[in-house]
Amino acid sequence: MNFLAKTRKRATDVSGEFAGLLNDRAEQFMNFLTTNADTAYTRPWHKLEAGIRKNRLRLFAAEEAERFNFSADEQQRLFDTLMKALEKKQLTSKSTVIYDQDQQKILEIKGFSFHKSADGNVQFQFSERKTGTMRRKSEPKQLAQASSKEPTPQN
Repeated sequence: MNFLAKTRKRATDVSGEFAGLLNDRAEQFMNFLTTNADTAYTRPWHKLEAGIRKNRLRLFAAEEAERFNFSADEQQRLFDTLMKALEKKQLTSKSTVIYDQDQQKILEIKGFSFHKSADGNVQFQFSERKTGTMRRKSEPKQLAQASSKEPTPQN
């Protein structure tokens, strides 16, 4: 028989000689995770990770739903509207989202509004503000050309 073609089992160490080393590394790793998890929510809004932002938006939607007595369906639509705005990168700046690092929650989202219609429907909307620098408009070419062609008064 050809023994080289068969899979061989390797001898394993069952004495537990390296168990202490593995436990120390596991402890160090867990300590690292807990320290980073504690500080994760205390960062400014624009430095929060995407998953943490989604979590904070979900909490904001729940608080707003409780404050304004929204139904579960309206709360879900509110969260969906906020998620679409986040995906469009409308909620990435710290000036748009007022986030309190001490309380670790969203206080206000600028440009976000909702309206309750007469039939009881709630419409959520996020106004898209144009952000950018204002540029000074140059003179139209026709005016610039006309002013250069005017004859100068001769004395």
